[in-house]
Amino acid sequence: MTDEGVGETAVRPLPQSLAIVLLCQIVLTACQPAPAGVPAPTQSPSAQPTEITREVLTPTLAPTLTETPAAPTPTPTPNPVLAMAISYIRMMDASNGWAKGQVGLIEPWHGSTHILRTTNGGRTWRDASPPRQEEYGLPAFFLDAQQAWAWDREGHVLWRTRDGGQSWTRVEGGVWGDAVWFNDDQHGWRFGGEAYGMSFPGYNINYFETTQDGGRTWNEMAPPPGQGGWPFPAFPDDLTAWMVRAGHRAATEGQANLSVPIGVYTTFDGGSTWLSRMLPLPAEAFTVDIQHEGIFLGGVGNCDFASPVYSSIAIWKLALTCEDQSWMYTTANQGKTWIISPMPAGLDAAIRFISPTIGWSFHPDPLDYYGGGLHQTSNGGQSWNLLAAIDYRISQLDFLDAHTGWAVAELPCTSDDCPGYSTEVLGTTSDGGRTWQILNPQLEP
Repeated sequence: MTDEGVGETAVRPLPQSLAIVLLCQIVLTACQPAPAGVPAPTQSPSAQPTEITREVLTPTLAPTLTETPAAPTPTPTPNPVLAMAISYIRMMDASNGWAKGQVGLIEPWHGSTHILRTTNGGRTWRDASPPRQEEYGLPAFFLDAQQAWAWDREGHVLWRTRDGGQSWTRVEGGVWGDAVWFNDDQHGWRFGGEAYGMSFPGYNINYFETTQDGGRTWNEMAPPPGQGGWPFPAFPDDLTAWMVRAGHRAATEGQANLSVPIGVYTTFDGGSTWLSRMLPLPAEAFTVDIQHEGIFLGGVGNCDFASPVYSSIAIWKLALTCEDQSWMYTTANQGKTWIISPMPAGLDAAIRFISPTIGWSFHPDPLDYYGGGLHQTSNGGQSWNLLAAIDYRISQLDFLDAHTGWAVAELPCTSDDCPGYSTEVLGTTSDGGRTWQILNPQLEP
């Protein structure tokens, strides 16, 4: 199992800032200029990167309508153009992959989340969404190039496809899960709960279930122990699961917000029983006791988890990211002991590992929303090399191997009609992230 197969396993409520950015992205699609993009020039790892030139969708006209030969040809009328913006990508090989994105009319915008499918590396996409009733939101899990599941949280319905989204079958019994994962075409996991609180937000797990028949029926199991902490789950195989649960208080810039101790909970029998351990703290870290609030990780500002960033039967990896310092955690014995290594600091990191040793991380510049550093490690996170300091913001990375990858990124809008807003783009690299080409993804008719 890799770290980003689910794409949504860390069940956190959508931050207000991210909701605002997403709304801005939707509005921007209507006001972007339409010049063709230019790929970024090739450069050495040590050179200062050149800004990636954006490419945007160019509206097209419907074919000219003609009457009989005796009648005059009417003036061509513009046809509504379907615009799209990809928010999550999962490639299975260099050609075939899945994505989630917004699809809708440019004027007026009627965007909603759709399941998308590509067979040419992300240049064009087919709308492969199952039928659904509600307009917004469509969680999904992508197993391979042909098999996927999608569920309607409002309608309690689960769909399954075995032919790359050409057709979908409704699975009886439905689903309502904050996290859904399949290890193969039969065995899977799901759990759900409810978030609560504002000053001290928490999460209660209400149910934890497994399936052995592809999601047709679900078996209720014992939920992981621990109360209130946000769950960050991983499912290496059909019997093994591990979960970090971390408590938070309301975030204020520069202040401690991650409560300790931090629990790690593991099952080796499909959820019948759970083993509880505490996650060790970095040697450089210390704790502070805040009166009437609890004990928190101090001296590093706000903190959060990127977990898992890699998970197999043998190796588990997670990242503890903080404003002032961050750490990579690795265990080779199911959490009994951990190797803790410093990594580039910063919240909202995009991290992707393709093996226990090779990975990438993008950390935004805290002083510049559209800027940050893309780093790479070849020793499991014990050290990191800066590939490029770039002036755009990467929200997700997806790599197949040491060379081939994709990124969902945000660029600032430069039009006078939309100052201060963002536009979402899709980039691809063939040299391990040193240089990027911006794709102009089009929706197939």
